[in-house]
Amino acid sequence: MTNAEIEAFLAVAEHKSISKAAEVLFINQSSLSTKIKTLESQIGFCLFIRAKGSRGIALTDEGKKFLPLAIKYQSIINEMMAIGSENAPKKLRVSSVNSTSTYLFMPVYDQFMLKMPNVILETQDLESRPAYTNMEAGLTDIAFTTKEIATKKFVSFPAFSEPLVFVCYTSSNYKSPVNLLDLDIKNEIYIPWSNDFEQWHIDKFGEWHQPKIQLQTMNQLEFFLRKPDKWALVPASAAFSLIKSRDIVKHVINFTVPAKVTYCVHVRDKQKQDLISCFLDCLREHLEEMTETDIKIYI
Repeated sequence: MTNAEIEAFLAVAEHKSISKAAEVLFINQSSLSTKIKTLESQIGFCLFIRAKGSRGIALTDEGKKFLPLAIKYQSIINEMMAIGSENAPKKLRVSSVNSTSTYLFMPVYDQFMLKMPNVILETQDLESRPAYTNMEAGLTDIAFTTKEIATKKFVSFPAFSEPLVFVCYTSSNYKSPVNLLDLDIKNEIYIPWSNDFEQWHIDKFGEWHQPKIQLQTMNQLEFFLRKPDKWALVPASAAFSLIKSRDIVKHVINFTVPAKVTYCVHVRDKQKQDLISCFLDCLREHLEEMTETDIKIYI
């Protein structure tokens, strides 16, 4: 048997549902069912039965006896894995979406390394679901995402939220306050900041009206913004960085756009807790310095 099969068994036992367990483990239901069947084949008895009058599933009598042993098995595996890390240098693996790492986290990384000079800092640019997958695989310690997925395995909470700001090239023909009806979607530089923003965009512009420029990473944003009459709605932290360049400006808007909420998710690991707390302190200090951005801080 493998640790992945034991983890699959424990997830189904906890959630009493194949679909929910698969969601938590970030694998498809077919793969999860295969792991359970393989485990049952190896140990020689069934672990689950369909609960009467319920769509959920329950442990068999053998499964109930197997459960505490599986928990103990996983605990032993974790202890074995920890042996090799006792004398290794501490490492913090931080994941964030590209816009956050590009426009917000650079000074946070710098401050963290000043406070923790002997720690190895590993940064990762990952969207929300790959970040959760990485955490499940033990490859990420703390992630900043635009989506929150409830799980007992990790600590999860809103870290901060920021308004979206209108930015454009200085010579463009826009003046404050900008009216939504005056904006040509063909000139928009579109970035899908969040599900709420994507839905707002569809509601306001229509599903079939698509911007000509659509970006997933930030390294091309400044280039396209310097084209006349191009415009974008960007998080306040990005605008704060962009307008430091004299040829990009922000304007007040007379319409409401959903704020971008960034969630923090981190592992429940006592050995990492001091590093995680330090990183969050550095982040909070940096956000507090950005007073003109109207960023709401929750950490």
